[in-house]
Amino acid sequence: MITRIKINGFKSLLDTELYLGPFTCIAGANAAGKSNFFDALMFFAHLADKTILEAAKSIRSEEQKHSNIKDIFFKCGDKQYQQMDFEIDLLVPKSAEDDLGQVANTSVSCLKYKLKLQLNGDIDDVDRQPIEILEEALMPMTRQDAQKSIGFVHNKEWSNSIFYGQKSSPIISTKNGKIKLHQDTQGKSGGRAAEFIAQRMPRTLLSTVTAESPTAFLVRQEMRNWQMLQFEPSALRQPNSFHEILHSKVDENGKNLPATLYRLAQNSEEDIYQIITNQLRNLVSDIKIINVDKDEKRELLTLVITFKNGLELPAQSLSDGTLRFLGLAIIQEDSRDSLICMEEPENGINPKKIEEIVELLLQLSFDPLCPVNDDNPIRQVVINTHSPKLIGIVPEDSLYLACAKEKYDEILDIKVQYTSFSILPNTYKKKKYESIPTTLLGEMKLYLDNDSVDNTIYIPRIRDRKSRTVRENILYQESIIEPKLF
Repeated sequence: MITRIKINGFKSLLDTELYLGPFTCIAGANAAGKSNFFDALMFFAHLADKTILEAAKSIRSEEQKHSNIKDIFFKCGDKQYQQMDFEIDLLVPKSAEDDLGQVANTSVSCLKYKLKLQLNGDIDDVDRQPIEILEEALMPMTRQDAQKSIGFVHNKEWSNSIFYGQKSSPIISTKNGKIKLHQDTQGKSGGRAAEFIAQRMPRTLLSTVTAESPTAFLVRQEMRNWQMLQFEPSALRQPNSFHEILHSKVDENGKNLPATLYRLAQNSEEDIYQIITNQLRNLVSDIKIINVDKDEKRELLTLVITFKNGLELPAQSLSDGTLRFLGLAIIQEDSRDSLICMEEPENGINPKKIEEIVELLLQLSFDPLCPVNDDNPIRQVVINTHSPKLIGIVPEDSLYLACAKEKYDEILDIKVQYTSFSILPNTYKKKKYESIPTTLLGEMKLYLDNDSVDNTIYIPRIRDRKSRTVRENILYQESIIEPKLF
């Protein structure tokens, strides 16, 4: 999981520093730049398996049909940054399997990863990479330093379950243009480091590691598990063949709902069908049961919903909103460590049911008041939205407001427009990190409608934990309610 990320020079992000918790909501108007943060996360996810050039090309370009690698570097008019920097504080699980089933056990769970990239402006120099690595580093963090980057309420039971091991020497380092992978076998350091010339590397060193370098591999797996959910109606409606069951999971576009649900039902002692049905009843009250139909002749699995009046409908006949909700409910039951990004999760959902989608997203994320285990995987959820109602009911500490702002930039020597991220006052995060910009009351109210700032208090829950909502924070600032923290 990411506890802190700092980005400078990627798209519209300048000196951007965000602290992520179990659930993060980025609000803002269209074109404010809130999607660029998602693009930065997906750039890193792609770097875990692809070359730097491939990862850069996979990121969407603004108002262009074809991607251009230069578009991922910050620019203003005809002036552009030539470098970008990333710094990420991570907490990784104790172990994971590589693609061949070999188990890697990390020597330490608290880590800091740094990456500095440079754009090669000379396209005629065929001996140089289009985007070069200037620095790559992976370093262990002490428990004390790791605690400093945790910007959400948690208890010792949770932190004791995630903090693991001690280590002082680097796993990856850069010096004099050479990147080194240091020995880290079975939690022991030592031996000769593998050394590579940074300028010639088409991909990050992290993207090449296997379980033989366990700590680095756990970080690579962490980034591979970052997902950008972009559910497509056609994919959500697709059946699955029998042979897709074993390794099935809900894909980023929503494929594999029947196979994933069937696998979960077969491998669980609980009645998964009933659990998913109960979730979906919050959205559609007259559902009797959700099931997976097995067509033995065609060897196909199809998701089917039976209603209380006896009507049976396959996935092909369900609404887009119902299928999106169902996809999230199935992901919730699939115990995996991951970071899930989703743009505008309220799309296709009845406005009267926004509370239910927020509730499901909160349940989807990990509980920082319970130890990490199979029932509480390290799963983060990051969404963006400009829905006034959704913004009003998310937990106050989860909110970042993205706005386009201007400042003088010394590198380009001009006034530039960039994306600024601010948080609400009177929150746990603001008390811990005073330097984070604060959202002004008037600025925040522009994103809320009248129904979002009334005296009716709705408190979403993460399991049994209550938290004050954005709407309550606004009411407190206006002295309408008492300044009570739950």
